[in-house]
Amino acid sequence: MANYSKLNHINVGSHGTFKKSGNLHTKPSDIDAIFQHLTDSQASKLVVHFHGGLVNEGKGEAISRSMHTLYHDVAHPVTFIWEAGFIETVSRNLSSLADTKLFQKVVKYVIRRAASKLGGGIGDKGSGEEMSIREIEAELARTQAFDRFDAGARGAAGVLDEAELDAIESEIQAEVELDLADDAEIDSILETEPPITDLLTSEFKAGSGQQQKGLISTGTLAIHITKIVYRVIKRFIRKRDHGFYPTIVEETLRQLYLADLGKWVWSGMKEIADSMWDENTLPLGDDDHPGRYFLEKLTAHQQANPDFIIDLVGHSAGSIAICHMQRTARASFPGLKIRNISFLAPACTQNLFRKEIVAHPDEYEHFRMFTMQNDLETRDELVPKVYTRSLLYFISGVLEDEVDKVIAGLELQLRGEKPYNDATHMEVHQFVNAAGLNQLVLSQTTDAPPGLNSESTSHGGFDDDPTTRQSLKALLID
Repeated sequence: MANYSKLNHINVGSHGTFKKSGNLHTKPSDIDAIFQHLTDSQASKLVVHFHGGLVNEGKGEAISRSMHTLYHDVAHPVTFIWEAGFIETVSRNLSSLADTKLFQKVVKYVIRRAASKLGGGIGDKGSGEEMSIREIEAELARTQAFDRFDAGARGAAGVLDEAELDAIESEIQAEVELDLADDAEIDSILETEPPITDLLTSEFKAGSGQQQKGLISTGTLAIHITKIVYRVIKRFIRKRDHGFYPTIVEETLRQLYLADLGKWVWSGMKEIADSMWDENTLPLGDDDHPGRYFLEKLTAHQQANPDFIIDLVGHSAGSIAICHMQRTARASFPGLKIRNISFLAPACTQNLFRKEIVAHPDEYEHFRMFTMQNDLETRDELVPKVYTRSLLYFISGVLEDEVDKVIAGLELQLRGEKPYNDATHMEVHQFVNAAGLNQLVLSQTTDAPPGLNSESTSHGGFDDDPTTRQSLKALLID
């Protein structure tokens, strides 16, 4: 077995630069050494792996070593390590929020009001009937809370329209105000929690001065809860919901808690995925960009060795880095030839995927996406009991600039069915389902030819899943 070394990874620092950001540090000379090794060893294949960008440095290095074990006997592997600690940040913040009384109260009152308008059968309740707080708490204690409600809520939403929803908005607010008026704890919670809850938006925090009380009145809170209920129901009407309870959590977070929840980490991570390919200046320094330098050296190496094979693999947000790499190559290194592009549960938006991959099939020989069937995606709980959908659903519902953003790896949004069936969506749908090309592999698939199987049951599991790993290796051997 070839030994793992600095020849097998490139560490990307803050803002996509060569800056040292942890124990690992890649310098321009380290990238020079990789290509000198490729020349000296007369290597015929290179596989470049982009891990999710959602993990800390230690996990990133562990992934790099694991992929080296898989790839090294069929191609020289290089993994881009770009730590963000995103999963840890989001999980910690969501868990912290779930322990606050205000978050718990808001979610329960949104559930009560949205359920009374939608119906759906929980607790034998129909449209217009209210669930008690005790019934709501009992349902929240279940694994996959309110999943039994989804089909009924969607059915009820099918007979509503947005004009009717607008007509009952004031009614919803009046009902919320009564809920809060009957809550003996709410005034105390509003006085004590907002000043010490860092994750709340600034509107919900107390001002300076030790004696100043919280700034939220029950009337203000009622307005916010009403907005959340309204948007939840509207998403059901538009068929853009992610399930009853996850949609409520998403809208609550977007309305009240996005200040420090993790959106800034997600935005920063996407900025790294883009900026690592920015132009450099000479002589190279810490403020220059390792992705760009690697791409420059890679193009020169392939030009000197025309039969040199390059394969790209991107897991989760690694797909974003590959999209930007392809955009940069198209603009500045048009001679670069890629054989395989493989995405594992890609977290890039479908629009970015369409612009940089789908629209340019002449820039690579083969494409393949491995991702989960929607049934598995909805059961892959990001934070059990708090957010009961997968990371891709969380990105779509909370972290992107618009709610229910269409994500490349969400199978539900790849089907070409309403509401994901406009021209852009259909272009992507037809691409991944093109006859005879085997460009989409849905987990769990176990009985297909080599290279077309996957058994991952979690978003983070694709690079660990033995079946998926063997499929990736089969692509490299070909």
